[in-house]
Order: sequence, then structure tokens, then C-alpha cells
Amino acid sequence: MATSSTESALRARLEDVVPYLPVSRTTEYSKGRLIYGPDERFKSIYLLLAGTVGLSRIAEDNTEVLLEIVRPDELFGESAFLDLPRRPEQATAIENVKLMTFTTSEMENLVRDRPHLAMALLQVLVERNTELTRRIESFSIDTVERRLARSLLRFSERLGTLEDDGSVRMMPFTHLTLSRYVGTTRECVTHYMAQFRKQGYVNYSREGIFVYCDALKASISSLDGVA
Repeated sequence: MATSSTESALRARLEDVVPYLPVSRTTEYSKGRLIYGPDERFKSIYLLLAGTVGLSRIAEDNTEVLLEIVRPDELFGESAFLDLPRRPEQATAIENVKLMTFTTSEMENLVRDRPHLAMALLQVLVERNTELTRRIESFSIDTVERRLARSLLRFSERLGTLEDDGSVRMMPFTHLTLSRYVGTTRECVTHYMAQFRKQGYVNYSREGIFVYCDALKASISSLDGVA
């Protein structure tokens, strides 16, 4: 897994949730299947064991905004603690996934019995909130081109594998998925992805996306310089 020095340092300071969780029941979902959605009053917290899951928010006009892509050994579904009748949130299997499930009452009992788990959960929530805050800032000050470049770098850090040529290989995200994360149209993402490929920052096919991180970071620096 390719990981930036910043993310590695952050991970080193974070309490790991997994050691404090008991083995629970597991469930498998095939690629593209909805795990939960806005119309479901779910009361479970999920630990991802394998695959990737997309967390989205559904706006009032039914527009889907991709909030995060969850990777193995990460929790999601924490909004179940709010016990609201309806939440504009959904989780979808991007790949075939395997999950462990804990009800909110089970998690509450675990937190009472295992104080380190409470600290780990708090850190997870703060980390996720910090990333969402950074993205809101990016929407305010960055162009679509810069937002897309930063998003590709973040996904490569979280989900990529280092290749022999120095590139980082990721799963084959569709341009529609990227547009939902960046906050633009699919056509706009297609335009900039073609431009990035022409400039040697990325390469992609149905097999995956290859990101040349150093070159892409340099391009962001040059864009910052002319902003």
C-alpha cells in the first residue's frame, strides 16, 4: 500500500480500532450492492474486512455526493448512533466486500468495557471530520483541475499499490465516481483525466488507474504558483 509520509505519521499516532473489537458475525456483499440507504433505519456499525465501500450523501435533488471510500480495517456507519428516522446517507460496495457487523447497543457495551476502544473511535471520527473540513476548504479555493489532482493523490495514498516504474496503481474508478467525489460533471473529469494522461501524470484503462504521484504533485505546485 502506497502511503504518504503525512498519512503514515498520522496513522502512527492513531489508536487502532481492530484489536479492541471481538469477532462478530460477517456478511458479504457483491460489487454494486447497496449495504444501507436513506430509507433504511439501520442500527449497525460496520468493520470492513475486505474490498472497498463508497459512502455517499444523497442531496434533496437526488444528486449523489461521494464522501469517502472505506478501505479494509476501517469502520463506517457511525451515524447509526444518532438513531434518526431517515438519514441522507448510503453505503455501496465498490468491490465485492466482507463485513463484520455490530449493533449500536453492542458497540456501546464494548466502549464501556474497553476504554481504549472509545479513544480509538473518537480518533476515527475526528480524522474523518478533519478530512471533510479539508475538502470543504478545497471546494472554496481550488479549481476543478486541482481538486481532481488532489483527489487522485489521496486515493493513491489510501488505496494504491506501488509499481516497479514508480507509479501507484489503483482500482479502475469510473469518471462518474470521481466526479461525485470532486463535485463536478463526468464530462469535466473526462476532460482533465485525458489532459493528465497526455501530460504523463496518470495512465488508465479498465484494469486500473496508474498515478505518477511526483509528477502530479509538481503539477499542483505549478498551478498553485499561477493561482
